[in-house]
Amino acid sequence: MKRRTLAGRYELGSPIGRGGMGEVWAGYDTRLDRRVAVKLLHAHTVSSSTQRTALAKRFAREARLTARVEHPGVPAIFDAGVDAGGSDSRDADGEQLYLVMQLVPGIDLVDFLVQHQPLPVEWAVAVAAQIASILSAAHAVSLVHRDLKPTNVMLRPDGTVVVLDFGVAALLAADATRLTATGETIGSPAYMSPEQVLGGVASPRSDLYALGCILYELLADVRPFPGEASYPVMRRHVEEPAPRVRLARPDVPPELERLVLDLMAKEPEDRPADAEDVYGRLAPFLPAAGREDRAVPSDPTRPYRFPLAPRRGASRPSPRPGAAPAGEPVGSSAAPAFAAPAPVDFAAVRDEAADLVDAGRFTQAAELLTDLLARGRRARSRSDVRSVRHQLANTLLLGGDYARALTEYERLVEDIEPERAPDDQDILHWKLQIATCHAALGHAHEALAYLEPVLATKQRQFGRRDEEVIELRRQAAALHASVGDGQRAAAELRSLLTDLGPSHPMSADVATALRKLGQI
Repeated sequence: MKRRTLAGRYELGSPIGRGGMGEVWAGYDTRLDRRVAVKLLHAHTVSSSTQRTALAKRFAREARLTARVEHPGVPAIFDAGVDAGGSDSRDADGEQLYLVMQLVPGIDLVDFLVQHQPLPVEWAVAVAAQIASILSAAHAVSLVHRDLKPTNVMLRPDGTVVVLDFGVAALLAADATRLTATGETIGSPAYMSPEQVLGGVASPRSDLYALGCILYELLADVRPFPGEASYPVMRRHVEEPAPRVRLARPDVPPELERLVLDLMAKEPEDRPADAEDVYGRLAPFLPAAGREDRAVPSDPTRPYRFPLAPRRGASRPSPRPGAAPAGEPVGSSAAPAFAAPAPVDFAAVRDEAADLVDAGRFTQAAELLTDLLARGRRARSRSDVRSVRHQLANTLLLGGDYARALTEYERLVEDIEPERAPDDQDILHWKLQIATCHAALGHAHEALAYLEPVLATKQRQFGRRDEEVIELRRQAAALHASVGDGQRAAAELRSLLTDLGPSHPMSADVATALRKLGQI
């Protein structure tokens, strides 16, 4: 039987997962002779060709972001692209986005819980600790999962945990230059943080909330807020206090119950600071290394009891670029100690970086511009340095490196704002980008602190019905929802809906967000 092949290389075998936006297949890489998983995202899930083009760009961007996460608990990304399809394409327009990744053997957390109940406390802690370690690596590169749930968590036969679908939920979110998205709520109701329910901005601490829900379920064998219908469950996440796991299971240590309650705090700032903090609080409950191996399939404590030994010689550091060879004194006749730096062609390097950005190679572009900034700070004019910093900030933002982009935008504002008028458009734009970075990093209060003064200035300049002002008002409402101020968010949305009128393209999304706030 002839099997479908993507890009002349990836042969599809059998489907192993299916969702609203596409499906996952077990496949085979005919070039490198290995089994792979192939995620297909159907272009016809969006209506217009413009939306399909935008989705394809976001798909490629999210694949690159996910590929930056270096952790054994995140499937390796091997390839991504668009397949023209030909006669065997399943899409009417003959195009299909695909992502090729490591095929992970094992079972998902749902089946694992069915097979192992009641789950030993030590096992529950081991699963949660591994998830925390994975989240820490993802959050370090500004990647938020947004839809962490048991079906997205796999356990290998050796007990190691793998988290799937990083970046998939982000395909439904806004692009990198906007604070929030309109339309459908991202996430699964049983594990959705209150700020996501209210239409706010998902942040690393939203993932920690979902981890708290999962840890509760691992310990208590029931979801913290069970229910069949979505809205009642979502409402409970917002209004009801997190249940105490010791009421369902008295053998859970009080400190572990306290961690679950902290993870499920209603306000993001009341949750643990980060995933590393969560791991530290779980560590005392993990098994010691070297304990007897019980040889139970998918035992999540095994990686802690029998950790992998380090490779011999792996700890020897690589020599720094330009460092003298071992045993050779610096400044010997082998090479001059201080070679004169080669002249820098600023324009050529900036053009090369711009071409890399157009190709979606943001990391390489940022490295070029960072090096250019370091080499040209003293040799070039202040105006040139500022221009490079601006280009670097934009590149980092587009590439999803929000922490570094935030620093560069802050430096731009600090350097240039004293020379400009209070309503200077460049300064206002950079402050909005600072707000975008804060929102992406989970700093909703800080994002509001930058967004609202800019919004007030723009309203004075252009009026309440200006298209940019309308979008900023919607973003402000979403951020107010993120910090738990549902009344302020609803008031802003009602005002916005009145100003838009029923015929405006954004009215339907605003009305949906307002109904959601009214139902929760």
